[in-house]
Amino acid sequence: MDFVDRFLNYGPAPFDRRHIFVATYSYNFPFFKAQQGFVGHALGGWEFSGITRAQPGQPFIVTGTATGSALGRRRADYVGGDINISNPTPDHWFNTTAFAQAPDTRLGNSFPGVVRGPGLYTWDISLRKQFNIQENWKLRFQTDFFNAFNRTNFRFDSLTSEVVNNTNINDSSYGTVTSSGPARNIQFGLKLTF
Repeated sequence: MDFVDRFLNYGPAPFDRRHIFVATYSYNFPFFKAQQGFVGHALGGWEFSGITRAQPGQPFIVTGTATGSALGRRRADYVGGDINISNPTPDHWFNTTAFAQAPDTRLGNSFPGVVRGPGLYTWDISLRKQFNIQENWKLRFQTDFFNAFNRTNFRFDSLTSEVVNNTNINDSSYGTVTSSGPARNIQFGLKLTF
């Protein structure tokens, strides 16, 4: 922190997500609700539901490591140029030449949140079928698809910290995205109620 220049400490918090879109939905298929006969049992009682989430990336600080300084890990200097690039890839997420190591005698001038990590887009979908066995006996089959479309959600190393190696100009992973969220996960379940 710089107690003399308070504006240098002004920026988004590490947990800042400006725009978050979350949609939940559920649909009971309207046909064959009575589940009479073979076709009714096969095609009736189905339900589809899900949660879709889209949000921007987490803000990060570009840092440099001090050598022989009491200041410890501190911010890098912003030397000019556009920080964002037109087509970011995991190998080149932001303009790394816009920053340089600050002298050991002072803090760097880049502000918090100058770089944003990759956004998050997930589709979690569930499909359920209820079988009416007897009057009070019901069997429910359920399958859940987490990250249903198997979209790779890239991210910097940390989900909780504003300072990571990917934004340290002296680290080998500087400017790259080295982690990702989990791939598609499918689970099945059966539930008998009586």
